[in-house]
Amino acid sequence: MNMRSLPLRRASVLAITLLLSSVGLALADSVPADGDAVQPGNQSLVDLGQRAPGEVVTHDVTFMLVCAGISHPAPGSTITIQPSSYSAPLDGALSATNTTIGPVPSDWTAAGEGCPTPAPTLSANGPSTVTLTMPTTPGVGYFFTVMYARTGASGTSGGTAISFEVEVVGNTPPTLDVPDSLDVEGSATGGATVAYVVATADAEDDPPPAAVCSPASGSFFALGPTDVSCTVTDSGMLSASASFTITVVDTTAPVLDGVPAGLSLTTGDPAGAALDYDVPGATDVVDPSPAVFCEPAPGSTAPVGDSTVTCTATDASGNASRASFPVSVTYVPPTVWSVVWGEPVSGSPAALSANPGRTVPVKVEIFADDVEIGSGEAGLRVDVCDGPTVATWALLWGNGRWSHNLDTTTFGPGCFTVTAVHDGHDAGSFRLELRGGETLKSPTSGPRR
Repeated sequence: MNMRSLPLRRASVLAITLLLSSVGLALADSVPADGDAVQPGNQSLVDLGQRAPGEVVTHDVTFMLVCAGISHPAPGSTITIQPSSYSAPLDGALSATNTTIGPVPSDWTAAGEGCPTPAPTLSANGPSTVTLTMPTTPGVGYFFTVMYARTGASGTSGGTAISFEVEVVGNTPPTLDVPDSLDVEGSATGGATVAYVVATADAEDDPPPAAVCSPASGSFFALGPTDVSCTVTDSGMLSASASFTITVVDTTAPVLDGVPAGLSLTTGDPAGAALDYDVPGATDVVDPSPAVFCEPAPGSTAPVGDSTVTCTATDASGNASRASFPVSVTYVPPTVWSVVWGEPVSGSPAALSANPGRTVPVKVEIFADDVEIGSGEAGLRVDVCDGPTVATWALLWGNGRWSHNLDTTTFGPGCFTVTAVHDGHDAGSFRLELRGGETLKSPTSGPRR
């Protein structure tokens, strides 16, 4: 084929198509064909690009009744648009389906009247589907043309035609089949490793060329959406591209670890007892550090009776899990301690005045909630009045009381408080005055326990 003749041939096809579409346009309504619904206006020449030898291509053509001139179809009439002739290059083939316009509405411009501005239009009831079979011989500038006849109504003029330009190439581009966009559950910290399959095909290459994708199958995908772009190129350097989106989602809640089975507490405070427990940990597949919060928190006061602590673990995606454990607080009133001092201690409050260096026989009965205590560990503690402890001794049980011979030789004159202690509890005290002054001399030695 003479390549220099192609522009002339294309121009001729355009001229013929425009001529057929415009004849009598000023006299009657027209019915133009449009091969591209996206581009504005009526596209009567469609570029089909590169096609393979013998490839079958389908294309929809739309039509529209356009008011023009003073001759118009009658209201209520229906215009049938049907192929009247075909033109296909070489051993190519061409066919098309019928369609209709109408019925023409009752308010359509009456015969003999000019069209208003803007001119009314009426779209066809459906497209005409054109089927084109490409020639088996490669070539550039092949043209297919369909001429349409209009029947069923008068009042229209001009031709209705559609032409297609195509280049038939010996090497067709490869095809690329990628997955639909998909969601994948996170399976590792921060995302997931995702494998996917991309299929390719090529009419000339066997085996077909492999696609190159980024990120590649088997890559780590971070939490959220990631676009995957794929390209395949055949041996003739023709390419195809496609893309899809992989979105890694986290819909799995964290797992709480180490939730206490329960707490049983006792308290002498009517308000309750302080909660003492370790906040549980939490693990999550995607979030390495889910937040854990417990209510009431450790250190809070749990009321007397039964209550519940609820712990919640929340990951970075907002997924949450909860676990609870029971708390039982038993109120035990505090023990009331009391003592009865024996001679020589006497009075209320109990007191004893003695000379320094004297050994004081201390005899005491110790009571807890009015019950006398004759077992356990008991002792005496001697403190300077409003001052430090200067001595401690053990009390011995015998003859129904506790006793100790308190040696004051290590104390100077002054004021002292002598306290009976049982198992760490102060049970009662008496005031000891050692005559000779109010100033305490620091003891140089003495029994200490």
